[in-house]
Amino acid sequence: MTLIFWAPLNDPFNAPKSWILSITGFWLIGWLLLNFKNYKSIQPLRWATILALIFLLTLSVAYVGTDNKYIGLFGAYQRRTGYLSYLSLIIFFLASCYLFRLSNISKLSNSAMVTGFLLSTYGIAQHFKYDFVHWTNPYNAVIGTLGNPDFAAAIMAILLILNLGIFLDKARSNLIRTFSVCNSVFLLIAIVFSQARQGLLSVGIGIVLLLVIWAFQRNKLLGLGLIIISFFTGILGLIGMLNMGPLAKYFYKVSVTYRGDYWRAGWRMFIHHPFFGVGLDRYGAYFRQYRDATQSLRRGPNLTSNAAHNVPLQLAATGGIFVFIAFLLLTIFIFWRGIVAIKKTNGSKQILTAAIFASWVAYEAQSIISIDNLGIAVWGYILGGAVVGISIFPELRTPEMKLISHIQPFLSGVLALTMLTISAIFLASESSMYRMMRIPKPQNQTELPAYKLAIQKPLTYGFEEPTFILMSAQYLSQTGDLTTTEIELNQLIKSDPRYFDPQEFLAEIYEYQKNWPAAINIRRRLLLIDPYNQINLLQMGVDELRAGNLADAQKVIPLINSFAPNSLEAKQALKVLR
Repeated sequence: MTLIFWAPLNDPFNAPKSWILSITGFWLIGWLLLNFKNYKSIQPLRWATILALIFLLTLSVAYVGTDNKYIGLFGAYQRRTGYLSYLSLIIFFLASCYLFRLSNISKLSNSAMVTGFLLSTYGIAQHFKYDFVHWTNPYNAVIGTLGNPDFAAAIMAILLILNLGIFLDKARSNLIRTFSVCNSVFLLIAIVFSQARQGLLSVGIGIVLLLVIWAFQRNKLLGLGLIIISFFTGILGLIGMLNMGPLAKYFYKVSVTYRGDYWRAGWRMFIHHPFFGVGLDRYGAYFRQYRDATQSLRRGPNLTSNAAHNVPLQLAATGGIFVFIAFLLLTIFIFWRGIVAIKKTNGSKQILTAAIFASWVAYEAQSIISIDNLGIAVWGYILGGAVVGISIFPELRTPEMKLISHIQPFLSGVLALTMLTISAIFLASESSMYRMMRIPKPQNQTELPAYKLAIQKPLTYGFEEPTFILMSAQYLSQTGDLTTTEIELNQLIKSDPRYFDPQEFLAEIYEYQKNWPAAINIRRRLLLIDPYNQINLLQMGVDELRAGNLADAQKVIPLINSFAPNSLEAKQALKVLR
């Protein structure tokens, strides 16, 4: 799931990952339902199941309250972190709890070696411009298979820690240990090439945890000393990220400031919707309303975000207090089981246990300043389950994964086939949109009907992605068919009144048609969901002026001056609207 991408899609990275996640997750539902009775007597597994199901229940309640059920279920476009994805991640967590023990943890570590090797070599190749895909990439070249340097660095950091654990495991063969240490070096090089500091910070956190365990094995005072040094270094690193202290020049990036903007907006969403949040994966729909003037002026009102870039805050803002508490309890439980697992092991087994635990901690650490990218999140939930699994005492033996007659494959097959069918529909729609965007514009009237059909094609597969409806309307307007464009936009706005972009586009169409009252009406609606948008305010004033409403046009001037008195729009308003 981490490695898969498909270039001939409009969303080549997140869409295929979400399909693989859901198909596999639904297959595992069948196995979990029929095997749970074999594990329920083991207390850690029983508690893991209860906490995971509570988390799922709170997500279900939040989904019921989500205003846009399509987004709540499938997730925001090019994120896909909706209800289905979290359901599948929870299933992966439980399956990992039930199946992984220290005796078979090599299955997970071997996957880490293979995935790490492929990611590191691909990342290094990207750095030296040997990528076999010619991406339109505004970022650093090292995007891996996740589409973004930050995400690529984060997953490589997690895999690097796992590879170090393999190297330190004396029970593994010399060949495997040599490969894993070389792999670690390649991963570190690729992380450095990505220039994503969150990757280096995650690596640092994981290595420190491993060093602490190694130090405690030799001398308790050495271990305690290392903990104290690490604690104060961590504090300096944290304040350095905030552009303070002696380490600021090493840790601070302007993107941290942008994340602060996203965090403040997420916090406001939470305190205004404390019980059930604004709706699953609906952060982007509410961002404009709950951001502050600082963010709008810093980057411009049209630079927005559809994620809080902090997973706990994202869950609190979109799911509410109950989702947040359930997530927090599950996280604390995993952490506690990790401590138990480390205490009950020794020698190389303790180091291997610490590596699994440290890689999970690295995932949690990066999630504080990032999003639940599916290619990373799947490792976080599997590693969390593995931490619980390896904490189970050896005498509490559990059965191997096996089929139960013909019921389990039939049930799993039906569930997986359902998700496979849904995924195939999305695949057809994604591929269709990708092809449509590359069709040359018609040169004469005879080519126009076929072009219009191609524009509408991505919307004919059963699930109408809101982003595709907007894109279709935008392309349709370029053919001159503004009537159909208006119909599509109005339908989209009716289904999601908080979707800013189609409303702004419709206002621009009305302004092109000199339909000032209709344009003013939309601009006023936009003001309610985007109060700190000086561009919209200025255009609303211009529309009022052109409609002959001089008094209403002049009311715009103090509105802009209230938060953006030094902006270009404020100067324009003084010049044009007086």
